[in-house]
Amino acid sequence: MKQEENRKKKRDCKKMNTSKGITLIALVITIIVLLILAGVTIATLTGENGILSKATEASNKTEEKNAEEEVKIAVIGSIGTNGELENEVLKDNLNKIENISGVPEEITDSSYPLTVTVEGKYSYTINKNGSIGQGEVVSREGIKVGDYVNYIYDQKTTGYSILSTYSGYTSNQTVNQKSGMKWRILNIHENGIVDLIGDVSASDQTIYFQGALGYNNGVYLLNDICKELYSNSTLGITARSINIEDIEEQMNETGIAARAAYANDNIQYGKTKTYTGSQTNYPNLYAKENGSGIDTTEVKTSGIKVSDNGYTSPTEETSSKASNSLTVRQTYYYFSNTPANYFKDYNGSSSTVRDMLFNTKTSYWLSSRFANCYSTNAVGVTFGLCFVNEDNLAGMGITYANGGTRSWLQGIRPVVSIGPNIKIEACEGENNSTNMHEISK
Repeated sequence: MKQEENRKKKRDCKKMNTSKGITLIALVITIIVLLILAGVTIATLTGENGILSKATEASNKTEEKNAEEEVKIAVIGSIGTNGELENEVLKDNLNKIENISGVPEEITDSSYPLTVTVEGKYSYTINKNGSIGQGEVVSREGIKVGDYVNYIYDQKTTGYSILSTYSGYTSNQTVNQKSGMKWRILNIHENGIVDLIGDVSASDQTIYFQGALGYNNGVYLLNDICKELYSNSTLGITARSINIEDIEEQMNETGIAARAAYANDNIQYGKTKTYTGSQTNYPNLYAKENGSGIDTTEVKTSGIKVSDNGYTSPTEETSSKASNSLTVRQTYYYFSNTPANYFKDYNGSSSTVRDMLFNTKTSYWLSSRFANCYSTNAVGVTFGLCFVNEDNLAGMGITYANGGTRSWLQGIRPVVSIGPNIKIEACEGENNSTNMHEISK
């Protein structure tokens, strides 16, 4: 009996050991299967074509599409009844978009093509006709203000012809393209746009402006001359003339304060004066400008800016006379031997921007208008175009409120803007006029 019990105990122990062995094998197999399934699941979730990657890609595309739609809505909502973009409305509409950059404080005709960036990575180029282009923002590492860039413009065999009926001068004129012009970086904007400025003008790149015609058409013609002679159609780059905003954008607080403190004949920059009697003649374009007042003591707080073209083509309009009074805001100011410490890149002794703009020993027009008020001078108000005269920032009066006119001759100086989607590859070694950065699409 006892032996039978012992044999039974042995059989039970054997069964237990066998059962434990099977259980351990099953557990190991189960763990292996779970690990395999986990690996497959992780790969499915996080792989190159995984669910998470696809979800992220879809999210980015949705974000990009939303950004594009917001810009399109802003642009469409800014088109006026005449079919053209209204600059002030466009600025307001664009600024309603969250995380947008590149919207200037004032949008003028010379701002186009205007490039804005949404969420720091989606770039859109807005053209004056309302069309929109898109591209990725590229890196601007390795380049700085003052560097030379090998910008190649379309070659022109004929010059730009200016009729006397547009310039106001006594005869027709022609401005020829300058071959081999060198270009330097004037500004690198936060949204990736890089402004290049051409070197000093040649003797055959000068133009006369005179009278109300010169005032009305001067900005348009300067921009159009540069557009025709120095654009690059392959890269989609449209040239324009340098204007007063290009210079003011580089000024620091000291420079802006000096502008605000300027006074001519006891009339300070930004202040207004009202004229009556014989001193109420004005060029027709002036009536549309911000800061003008025709037959009122109040001036416009809206209207075109001093660097806006004013017209979509040259005009033969001249001047008019106010019935009762002419109120004018002083927009002229003068810097003699423009100081280096007026600019943002001033390092305690010099400024590269100042050297590029004023240390050229030449004179050139700025595509910006001005009004210069006098208290005692018989002309009353001088209307004219801004210019750089060697080291000085000034302006030339070409038509007067008392009906007088004058002609002046200056050169042109083009500016081009490289979009944020166009690469500028930094050169190896020291950058100079022979070892330049290269542009690539």
